[in-house]
Parts: sequence; structure tokens; C-alpha cells
Amino acid sequence: MKKNILSILGSFALLCMVGCSENEANNAPVFPENTGGLNMVAGMSTEQVIPVITRSADFSDVSADDFYIKILNDKGETVKEFASLTAMRDEGLPVILPTGSYTAFASSFKPDGKEHSNDPYFEVEGGGHSFVIEEKRITQVKMKCIYNSLGVELALSEQFQKLLETESENYDYKVKVSNGTASYEFTKDNMKPVYFLKGCEELVVQVVMTIEGKEWAERVWRIKNGNDAPKTGEYYIIRLDVGDQPETLSLRSALME
Repeated sequence: MKKNILSILGSFALLCMVGCSENEANNAPVFPENTGGLNMVAGMSTEQVIPVITRSADFSDVSADDFYIKILNDKGETVKEFASLTAMRDEGLPVILPTGSYTAFASSFKPDGKEHSNDPYFEVEGGGHSFVIEEKRITQVKMKCIYNSLGVELALSEQFQKLLETESENYDYKVKVSNGTASYEFTKDNMKPVYFLKGCEELVVQVVMTIEGKEWAERVWRIKNGNDAPKTGEYYIIRLDVGDQPETLSLRSALME
């Protein structure tokens, strides 16, 4: 029977806080003809519930101030791009844009064709937020960024961890996880979680173990969330255990329980 332990994660919001402007002296920006402005600040918003098997998924280091920002025109062309929200503020607010229709995009890092990362990926809900710039006015927009990656973490059993510490020359492992389009390998020297930017039909987990000094043949597990395909917005912790005999090797995700 599947057991879902829920971890509540505060999601991130990007708020474009604005006020109307009439080019009054000393308290309003002076806009060139046929332009308007856009202001953005960072804040916290509603909670997002992410299925995980423990509370070890910690995104407390993610800051909206570091989020990548771009603004696209109605043709889908990028007209403004900022490495971070902080960089946009440093360049000067409001952002001056010609009048017209736009889409604002924000994410925790620039996707740029990446298939996976060691950092969790957050993206503006819906893939973008449309807004209109009116002449000589500052426009109000609200964007909420949500967790949008498929996280996978490898956890070692206490028994196996002890063997690695006391008999490191006799025990080793390599665990490769794939979502079908990208793969990532866990080793003793690399235990950072991986975040795939796409979901999949199933996670394929390939395990090669060294037990009592002998390397055993690769074993393969295929992991789903019960009958459901793994998807972005989820976080899996895969547990690896090994006993004194090779046949006691086991691997499972609590989302399978």
C-alpha cells in the first residue's frame, strides 16, 4: 500500500509592485514617448505540497533574489534578460519598456537546455505571466514560482554505512539513475541529490556493488509512484541496503510502500 509522507514547502513568489504614474515632478519617472515601466520585488507566497518520503528535501537555500528573469514580447522574442532579480534591481527600476504586450518568465536558474542539476528547479507557474505596458504608467503583475523538478536522493542504510566506514576497501557502490533522457551517478564521493527537469514513465536505477572485495553484476530497478509515472513536482528518496550476502542487496523508494 502506497504511503505518502507530505512535506510542506513554502513556495516562492515574484511580486511586481506598482503604482500609477502621471510624470509629476520630483516623485515620478519621466518616460519617453510610447513607453511605460515595470517594477519587481521578491516575496514569499502560498505553500506547495510535495510528496517526499522524509523531510530531508531542504530548499531553504533557494532565494527569489537569485532567480533568473527574462521578458519576452508578443512575438516570443527576449527583450530584457537579467541574471537575477538582484541584478535587475541593481540596473535600475522601473524597467522601461515600449508599450505593448509581454510575458514575464522567472526561474531559480536559467534552464538553457539543462536536463538535470544539483540545485532544485523552480519556475513561474504556467510557464510565464502575461502583462501589458501602457504609456507613461507602471504596470502591476504578480508571478508565483513553484518547485518544478523531479528530485532523487540516495540514502544508505545504517548497516551499509557502517560497512563502508569500517571496511571501505571491501565495500563500494555505483548507483546510476535515469529518467530516460538524462542520467546521474551516485558514488561514495558524490551523494548530492539530483533534480531532473523532466518527468518520465519510470525511473531506471542501475546498481553495481562491491561486496567483500568482489564486484557483482549490475542490477536494475524500475521505480514508479505506485501506478503513477514520476513527474516534476515530486521528490524521491531511494534507499540502498546490503547485508553480508549479495542476495540481501535491496533498493526501494518509500513511495513504493
